[in-house]
Amino acid sequence: MSAIYEKFVSWYLRFNGYFTIDNFVVHAADDPNRIRNGIIAPHTETDTIALRMPYSVEIAGNLRIANHEILVEGQNGRFDVVIAEVKSGNDNRPNRVWRNKNLAPIKYIVRFVGLYDECQITNVASQLATHYCYENERSRIRYIVFASEPNQHYLGQGVKYITFSQIAEFLVEIRGQCWIRSGIGVTSIHYQWDEQINKIFTMANDFEKPLPERRSAILEFLVSESQKTG
Repeated sequence: MSAIYEKFVSWYLRFNGYFTIDNFVVHAADDPNRIRNGIIAPHTETDTIALRMPYSVEIAGNLRIANHEILVEGQNGRFDVVIAEVKSGNDNRPNRVWRNKNLAPIKYIVRFVGLYDECQITNVASQLATHYCYENERSRIRYIVFASEPNQHYLGQGVKYITFSQIAEFLVEIRGQCWIRSGIGVTSIHYQWDEQINKIFTMANDFEKPLPERRSAILEFLVSESQKTG
């Protein structure tokens, strides 16, 4: 798993109004079967846990900065949690915890998120394990896999997939273009951001190139950076 893809997804969630926790480890401190030489192996790691508040909106002057509909649709004024799994290699299946519907680590994540009373945890986790989504009148929590392409079997089982190409399309055709359509300019200055993300944003807002070339440049950059880091 290349760190550049995890970073790409985490920032995509951030651009859509989600607060993020990266590399969340599900500990297994009370499982003696996981202890080797005094070290306790975790149950699993979640690439990013993200939370979007019910009425989140980003406004710059008269511009309401655009979000990606395929991600935020259906939020409907509720707390929205994403458990993000990033798959950059050939295996685009959910990780083993989700394939095996291992309830204990899923309950751990739900409990950590903190939206549900202890008496609700088992039901919420069971719904997540079975349907990869739980929602009620005040919240929604989803398991989403980010990959080059969906795994058709698990897509049919109800897993939501968002592809890297769709994220690049969002940055180029939705996020960037909303500034241009508003008449404000091409982009803003954000030197405080991560260097690689700034490079991606520069590609997305290179108005001298057509939109498809910008999308391709972003995807090629991700591949190139992943080969550097392994």
